Amino acid sequence: MPSSNSWFARHKQGAWYSLVIVALFAIVCSGVVAGVNYAGRDAFAEADLRLDEAKGGAQRALLFPEASSFTQVSAPAIEGLNSVYQTSDGSWVFDCSATGYHGDVELMVGINSDGTVAGLQIVAEDETDGIGTNALTEDYFGTFAGLAASGTLTTEEGSGDATHVDGVSGATFTSNAVIGCLNIAFEAYAQLGGN
Repeated sequence: MPSSNSWFARHKQGAWYSLVIVALFAIVCSGVVAGVNYAGRDAFAEADLRLDEAKGGAQRALLFPEASSFTQVSAPAIEGLNSVYQTSDGSWVFDCSATGYHGDVELMVGINSDGTVAGLQIVAEDETDGIGTNALTEDYFGTFAGLAASGTLTTEEGSGDATHVDGVSGATFTSNAVIGCLNIAFEAYAQLGGN
């Protein structure tokens, strides 16, 4: 008669038996999840890229609603410049990042084909509500509309050749991030043959 003195037979009702079964189940489940993740990583990355592009495309369209297309252009190597797009009518969209109070403020800066600022769109920010975000409003952004996209902007008085612009009181870091993004866009625009 076969002996049932195996470890599993003796401990079938014990805690160790339950622990071994749970551990085996966890290992199998982890393997399945890892396999799905490995098999789908390219699809997941592509889906993320499409989502980011759709989001960016919508923001570009807010800057230039009449544009029939946006073509990505090779961006100059400028710190803080993330991407550059040109519209079908020769206008430009620069995706820029500059340091705010709580990290990077990422904005899209639109420059018309005549070399003036068309507007700004927020891509990402983590500024303090009611303080830093006061510099991320349509009212503040509107002060830059029509401004020539050339030279350097600053909030400091008497800064040589730089053009003085007003910041938002109490939101100095965020105001400087907005102006930093504009300066990055102006530099890129100049390198791409603008003003």
